[in-house]
Amino acid sequence: MNFFAKTPFLRLFAFLATGIVAAECFGYNPWIALASATIGCALIITALVIKNATIEYRLRHIFGIGTVGVLAAIGMQLWHTFDQRATLDFDRQQGIYEATITAAPIEKERSVMCHARLHSFSDSCGQHATAGQVILYIAKDSAALALQRGTTLLVSTAIGRPQPNGNPEEFDYGNYLRRQGIGGTGYVPAGDWRCISQQADNFSIRGIADDCRSYLLSVYRKMGLSGNEFGMLAALTLGYKDALTPELRESFSTTGASHVLAVSGLHVGIIYAVLNWLLSLVFRKSKRNEHLRSTLIIVFLWFYAFITGLSPSVMRATVMFSFMALGGLLGRKSQTYNTIFLSAFVLLLYRPTLLFDVGFQLSYSAVLAIIYFQPRIVGLLYIKQRWLRWAWELTAVSLAAQIGTAPLSVYYFHQFPTYFLLSNFVVIPAATLILYTAILLFVVAWIPYLGLAVAWILNAILKSMYFLITCIESLPHALSFVWIDAWQVLLLYIAIVACGFCCYRLSFNYLATMLAAILAVVGLQIWHNYTSLTTNEVVVFNHSKTVIVNKITRTENRVLTNDSLVARRTTSDHWLRLSAPTPNFVCDSTLASKVFTLDGQTWLLLDRNLFRRSTTDQQLAVDYLIVTRDVYPSEELFLHIRPSTLITTGDVYARNNAKFSKLASDNGINFYAVKEQGALHLTK
Repeated sequence: MNFFAKTPFLRLFAFLATGIVAAECFGYNPWIALASATIGCALIITALVIKNATIEYRLRHIFGIGTVGVLAAIGMQLWHTFDQRATLDFDRQQGIYEATITAAPIEKERSVMCHARLHSFSDSCGQHATAGQVILYIAKDSAALALQRGTTLLVSTAIGRPQPNGNPEEFDYGNYLRRQGIGGTGYVPAGDWRCISQQADNFSIRGIADDCRSYLLSVYRKMGLSGNEFGMLAALTLGYKDALTPELRESFSTTGASHVLAVSGLHVGIIYAVLNWLLSLVFRKSKRNEHLRSTLIIVFLWFYAFITGLSPSVMRATVMFSFMALGGLLGRKSQTYNTIFLSAFVLLLYRPTLLFDVGFQLSYSAVLAIIYFQPRIVGLLYIKQRWLRWAWELTAVSLAAQIGTAPLSVYYFHQFPTYFLLSNFVVIPAATLILYTAILLFVVAWIPYLGLAVAWILNAILKSMYFLITCIESLPHALSFVWIDAWQVLLLYIAIVACGFCCYRLSFNYLATMLAAILAVVGLQIWHNYTSLTTNEVVVFNHSKTVIVNKITRTENRVLTNDSLVARRTTSDHWLRLSAPTPNFVCDSTLASKVFTLDGQTWLLLDRNLFRRSTTDQQLAVDYLIVTRDVYPSEELFLHIRPSTLITTGDVYARNNAKFSKLASDNGINFYAVKEQGALHLTK
C-alpha cells in the first residue's frame, strides 16, 4: 500500500484547499461553485453505478475527479460564508452602535482595546439590526479601564475595515482582520460611549476560557512574578502575549526562538506527555481504564487549548493529539501523516481562512518536516553516549524544523536567524522545565512557602533563559536579512519535496528536479539583483503622521522625512527588496535640501508656508510639487511655483486635500492625494 493510499486526508485536504484558494484569489462565484458541485456529484454517482469491470477500470479516475469538484465547491462556499460574517452592513458609517464586549479588554498605551460583537446601528434614519465581530479602541481613562467582558455599550463612532496605505511591501492589516473574522475597527473618544448593561456573558465558551486564563495569570502575579519574566511565562504557558515588551519580542525573533513564545505543538506535546504519565499512575492497566484515560486526556487538551486562545498552532496540535488519543480509545494505531492532514482538514472546515494564516502554515510545515527529516538526520550519525545522543537528536529536530519553515519565514519576515541551533539548545530544554514547573506551581500555589519556593525556581529559570537569549542576540551577524518572492518560495518547497523523495529512494528524476528548482531560485535572485541595479524611482509613502519621500537609484537612497526612525520602519522592506544603497536621511527644513531631480524631472518638497503673503515676478517651474500638512492651501502658492503635478502627503487633512484639489483644477495642474489614493510610486 503506497503513501497516498494510507493518507486519504492528504488528498481531501488538498481538494478542499483548492476551492478556498480559488475563492480567495478570484472571488466567490455561486454559479461556478454550483457547477463544480453538480459535475462532481454526477461523476461520483457514475463511478458508483458502473458494474462492468472493464469500464470501471477505464473510468477509475472519475470518482477522484468528482471528489475534487465537490470538495472544491465546499471550500468555495465555506470561504464565502466566513467572508460574509466578516463583512459589516454599515462599513465606515458614522453612527451609534450597540456592542457587547466578548473578551477581557486589553490596555494599550493610549486606549483600551475591546473585542466586541455588534447588535444594532442607529443613525438619522433610525435603528437597524446588524451583526459582526469588531475591535473597539476606547480612549483610556478610569472608566475605560474598568470595562469587563460581557459589558454592553453604546458607542458613537465609525467602524470599518482598515484600508491599506498602498506603500510598497506593506502589511495589509485590514485583510488580516478579515481572515480572522473581524469586520473592522473603530476609535471611540472619551465621552462618546455609555455602558447600558454590565451583565456577564455566562454562555460564552470563549468567555469562560478567558476567565480561566485570567485566574491563572492572577496566580502568577500573586506568586510575585512580574516584568519580562511574567511576560515570557504568560506567553509560553497560556498563550497570553500582551505582556511581552517589544524588546523581548525582538530578542526572541532575532535568535530564532520566538516559536517558544507561541503555544504550539511543543507545548501541547509536553502537556500530552505529562497527562499520559500522571493518568498512568492513577489508573491501573485495563481496557476500561484505558478508555477513561484517553477520554480525560482529550478533555484536558481541549481545556488547555481554550485557555490559550485557540490559536491556529495550538488548535492544530490539539486536534492532532486528540486524534492520537482517540486512536488509542478505539484500539487503532493512527497513521501519523493521515492524522496531521485530518487535523488540517477539520480546521479548514471550522475556519477556511486559516489556510492563509502565517502561523498555521509555519506550524504544519514544521511538523511535517520534523516527522520526515528528523529520523533521517539522526541516522546520519550513530552516537552511543546518552547525552551526546540527546544533543544530536535535538539538533536534528531544529535542522528539520528549519528545512520546513525557512522558505516561509524568509518570505514573510525577510530575515533568517543565524544562530537558531544555539538558541534552540537553550529554549527547548528551558521551555520543558518551565512548563513542568508552572504545572507544579498551580498545584502547590495554595500551600504557604512551598508555592513561593516553586515560583522563585520558576523565576530563576526564566531569568536564565532570557539572559542566554540576549547573549546569543549580541553575537555578530545574529540576523541575516534576505528577500525572496512567492515563486522562489514555491521552487524552494519543490526542491525540499524532491530532496525528501531522494532520501526515500535515490532517483535521477528526483535529483534533477531538486537541482533544477535550486538553479531556478538562484536565477530569479540574480534577476532581482540585476533589476535593482537599474532602479530609478520616487516613492511618496502614505503615513498619517510622518512625511516620507524616497528617491532610489543605483547609487543613491535619499529620504526626505521629519522622523527617520518611522521612515526606516516604513521603508525597510522595500529597500531590502531592491537591495537599495545605505539611506541618506534629510530631516532639515531648508528649501535647497528638499529639491532633487530624477531623469531630468524636478521634484520639490514644501513643508512650510514659505511663500505666503509674498510676491514675485517669476514663477519657479517644477515637474512635481509635494506639499505637507504645514502648507496652507492658497492661490498664492501657485504665484510662486508652477508645478505640472501637485502631490499632497499622507498627513494632509481631508478638508485641505479638497481645497488643494480645487486649486489644482482651477490652475490646470494634475493632482494626487496620497492620503486618499495611496502611496505614489513612480518608476523611471
